[in-house]
Amino acid sequence: MAFVLTYDTLFNSIKDYLVRDDRPFLDNIPLFVMLGQRRCSRDLKILSLKMAISGNLTPGSSVLAKPTRWLNDSLVNILVDGERVLLEQRSYGWCRKYSPDSSVTGTPKYYASDYNYNYWFLVSTPDIAYPYEILYYETPQFIDETTSTNFLTETVPEILLYACLLETATYLKDDDRIQAWTNYYDKARQSITEEDLRRIYDSYSKR
Repeated sequence: MAFVLTYDTLFNSIKDYLVRDDRPFLDNIPLFVMLGQRRCSRDLKILSLKMAISGNLTPGSSVLAKPTRWLNDSLVNILVDGERVLLEQRSYGWCRKYSPDSSVTGTPKYYASDYNYNYWFLVSTPDIAYPYEILYYETPQFIDETTSTNFLTETVPEILLYACLLETATYLKDDDRIQAWTNYYDKARQSITEEDLRRIYDSYSKR
């Protein structure tokens, strides 16, 4: 039976590679696993899913909650008098200068993603419950104590393992191991092309 990397086997592999079982280190392994997955998602670039949400804006509220695992925006539009109107993305500072008083309502024209990680900021503040549609990219479900496997564990386990070990070396401030795990991680990433990843990911996402 082929070996399949899981959260538990990854946890134990990190512990065994470092030959450590002290409580502070063990307590931080979930953090190393999370950071390793984020590193992989960022560096491999294509490991994000394009999603769509729709609903109605709340009159008088200048903020709109982002979905869980939101990563980046693709398109934001609202329905105005039966027509789809694209909202233009601006910085939060620009939006505040454009509309300094959030109590003044109107038809939204702009939005900011950098308001904070959990909310979009809209200007003008909606005066009615405009229907909206948002296309965005989200981070795939990460493994943790409740989720055993995901795309990374099933398709590029060695890249994920080296990414997590690199995070442990950074935490331990071990310069020699930082260099060593960086080399292993980079070689593992370079061994698989973007075309390979896209083919694998497309196949995985159609399950």
